[in-house]
Amino acid sequence: MTSKKYLSNKRTAQQTISTSPAIKDWVKRYVHVNHKKKPNDERYRSISNFYNYVMENMLQLFEEGKTIDDLKRLENRKVKEFFERFTFKATIPLYEMAIEPNKYTRFSFEFNTRFLLMYLEFFWNEVRSHNFKDIELFFEKIRSRYATSNVSKDMRLEIFPGKDKQPGKGSLEFIGKFKNLHFENCKFFAAVFGILGVKVTDFIYSREDYYCRLELLETELLFKKELAKKERLKLLKENVNFIINFNRLLDDKDKYLWMKLAEDNELYISFKSKNAFNKWIKTIEEDLRKFGTQEDFLNKILQFFNKIHWIRIDNLKELSFRIEQVIEKNTEQKQLLIDYLSQYTEINQKDTLYYLN
Repeated sequence: MTSKKYLSNKRTAQQTISTSPAIKDWVKRYVHVNHKKKPNDERYRSISNFYNYVMENMLQLFEEGKTIDDLKRLENRKVKEFFERFTFKATIPLYEMAIEPNKYTRFSFEFNTRFLLMYLEFFWNEVRSHNFKDIELFFEKIRSRYATSNVSKDMRLEIFPGKDKQPGKGSLEFIGKFKNLHFENCKFFAAVFGILGVKVTDFIYSREDYYCRLELLETELLFKKELAKKERLKLLKENVNFIINFNRLLDDKDKYLWMKLAEDNELYISFKSKNAFNKWIKTIEEDLRKFGTQEDFLNKILQFFNKIHWIRIDNLKELSFRIEQVIEKNTEQKQLLIDYLSQYTEINQKDTLYYLN
């Protein structure tokens, strides 16, 4: 192999290559755009300069034993800088366990406002109006991040531009390595597509293979350089609903449904028997005595009955509360409550308000 140091750097030799009109136009546009951004950068002074720069550096990488696939796995610098503002290092098994209860939790725009709006701005800076090629390039930059991570195996985006002014379509396939992290990423992608202005029309998911496929449809928001917060937020919620709806939840563990039900104050827990009630109250008592204080015991007990929607606490410091009307009418359940509290304190009543002394 001839070392480069023995070769002349003067560019006098000509090389003719054949390529497609699409690639020729792509290179011409790429050089033109980057020359406008960096007019003093020699690489973009001409198409010839750019070709020479690419060929010389690619040959050096090949001689070092690197391949095109190695380059595809490298994370784009802009993408790295963007995500590093919002990421932290975590132990995957612990994080995998910690996020499990949030599986069917809605994606909060308010909590993620800064991140999502910066994502939208990043998209605007990289993609020109009605140019699906720019979208593919933008996605490849994002893909470079996931390709270098140890939480995903692969992801692929296919785009089908619409004809005769019809909206474009696409599909995203994403394969993960960890069950809960993969599901959270599915929610994340659905939310991001909503912010960008892309509608999710279908969601295919395999829990065993950690595989998902999002079917996508362009909306008028995609190339609109306006915030349109209300419309984008509506699309975000609709997209995420494809991931976390009850049709999917009911096939999953019982606890996810119970977590949803617990949020509704119009519902309450009814014990099938006194033995069931005693089993649970004894378990709670044991932890209160082991980890709490005697002074807080009645306070915590009232919180328990409040959380199963038997009572509504009026003033926790004064240990005052009202019994929910449905429990007032349920003689058996009310008696369980009164009998239990009477073991530890005196109960006084004034109209519908109860006090523990």
